Amino acid sequence: MENDSKEVVIGSEEMRVIFSQAERVARNDFSVLLTGESGVGKEVVSRYIHRHSARAAEPFVAVNCGAIPETLFEAELFGFERGAFTNAFSAHRGYFEQANRGTILLDEISELPLTMQVKLLRVLEDKCIMRIGGEKEMQVNARVIAACNVNLQTLVREKKFRKDLYYRLAVSVICIPPLRARKADIGTLADSFLRKHSPGRKVMSREALTKLLHYEWPGNVRELEYCVIRSILNSDGRETIKPEDVQFLEDDIERSVAIERNAFEEALRRSSGNINSVSRILGVHRNTVYNKIKKFNIDVLRYRNGHPAFQ
Repeated sequence: MENDSKEVVIGSEEMRVIFSQAERVARNDFSVLLTGESGVGKEVVSRYIHRHSARAAEPFVAVNCGAIPETLFEAELFGFERGAFTNAFSAHRGYFEQANRGTILLDEISELPLTMQVKLLRVLEDKCIMRIGGEKEMQVNARVIAACNVNLQTLVREKKFRKDLYYRLAVSVICIPPLRARKADIGTLADSFLRKHSPGRKVMSREALTKLLHYEWPGNVRELEYCVIRSILNSDGRETIKPEDVQFLEDDIERSVAIERNAFEEALRRSSGNINSVSRILGVHRNTVYNKIKKFNIDVLRYRNGHPAFQ
């Protein structure tokens, strides 16, 4: 399969297999379940499936289930009529209506409450919805692609996700590997992000690319893109991005934690381990001090030096 620069960036054999699988899935109209860690590109694959399906000219609607409050799920997914509840001044088309004849991506499907899982299953089986406050059902024809970054089978065993819904969603399953398992994509993706955020102005040095290749990328492709953006900013007016321009978020977090721990231990030294004194020095509540002691696994007794007992 050849790369299509307008759609996807493929550098590894692993992702060639994934997109070949996506092309095959796109030819039918069954539900699809995409699995993989956060940031691996599940939405990219879902859009690819939509673009290569018979629904390509129709809407693609992406829904982040993790961002919807539990009390609003039904209204957001299925819509509501005017006057259905307070402040419902006009009718609202839900996501399924918006995706009619097209594709709806239900990202973070594991966050869907059990009560909504029952209703989603009925929509998948009967192809109809009813708006809140509505009096009649309406037909909807939206292909469902679900995505999650957790093991749904584990949630099924724990009774946190309905088995019947899982089977209905997992007609086709595509498991997207993390970026650390497909190193060949790193350079290709980095070049793509350079063109996207600094077109024609920046190049990655061999040493900088080597640094990218040796990182584990816990945040996957999303983290790589932000890392490239930071590298562009750090390189300032230089055309070439050097290794020192490449800064990883994990390094920033570790540096921040180290600074926090150093400041906390300095307060312990100054107060000889007295909790009230540490609280005053840092301007935080005593409970926060206790939490920091636990977080950093610190033996406060070694700071006491004969001062009032640890409180």
